[in-house]
Amino acid sequence: MKPYLLLLALSFLAISAAYADEKYYRNDGTEIRYYLDNAGAENLLVIFQGSDCNSVRHMESVNKIWREFAPGSALLTIEKYGIDNSLSYSAGERDDCPTKYLKHDTIAQRISDGVQVIEALKHSYGTITLAGGSEGGSIALGVAAQISDLRAVLVLNSGSSSFQHDVEFSIQQTVPAEQLDKVLNGFRQFVTQIKESNEPFPVEVSGHGYAFWRDALERDLLRPLKKIDAPVLVVQSTGDKSVDPERTRREVENIIAEGASNVTLLMIPKLDHGFRDEKGTAKLKEVIESAVGILKP
Repeated sequence: MKPYLLLLALSFLAISAAYADEKYYRNDGTEIRYYLDNAGAENLLVIFQGSDCNSVRHMESVNKIWREFAPGSALLTIEKYGIDNSLSYSAGERDDCPTKYLKHDTIAQRISDGVQVIEALKHSYGTITLAGGSEGGSIALGVAAQISDLRAVLVLNSGSSSFQHDVEFSIQQTVPAEQLDKVLNGFRQFVTQIKESNEPFPVEVSGHGYAFWRDALERDLLRPLKKIDAPVLVVQSTGDKSVDPERTRREVENIIAEGASNVTLLMIPKLDHGFRDEKGTAKLKEVIESAVGILKP
């Protein structure tokens, strides 16, 4: 999850909605909304969206990854808590995020939802591959650490182990110098308030509520890499200003050196968080082609 930039330029999916017949419920009784496209395929690709307050059904990035990475597979996508496809798409910050989403959406909840649905469906498919960009990559890792016999995991520009560090890095890269100290100090005060609070309090920062921030700030986002048996490809572009590419490189290389021989790191020169070059040209297709060559999904 990285709160300031979306993974890609997004628009409405050009594929028809595919509500699955089986229903799955969380412990609190709410339904996990999910979609299964091309359901009769032999293999399954699961794609997790990034950090924005939008329906996964309106994310063109998901369709692009499916089309380039594993077009013959079935596609499973899962909505975040409190969101369905009636929520119209909005780029960037918005003031109409659903109240239930702001109250309940967390990385932990998304991982739990993913594990529950995939476990229910996995025996219907020959292989299962997970993919995600930005926060979605962190979700893919968290899910993969709890599910056995995956074919592969693809992680795109999801950043370092520390959510707080990556947000501060993004602030340092994007805020004008004359405002930097004020913005950084304000963010750090907010982090302290979240971490030291004994009770939830109303807050909406970068499209997220208290529960999300508390969960994300306490997580080691790369720890799941040490628990995954399937091949994992971590792709990180060096021009990314939403996460810290250099810290990400060091941490992933350390995990590999400690024995995670199933993990491959691919650093992509110069591209930004949405895999665009210095001229603004999208290079996602080329990035996914490289991933296909490595993972062979």
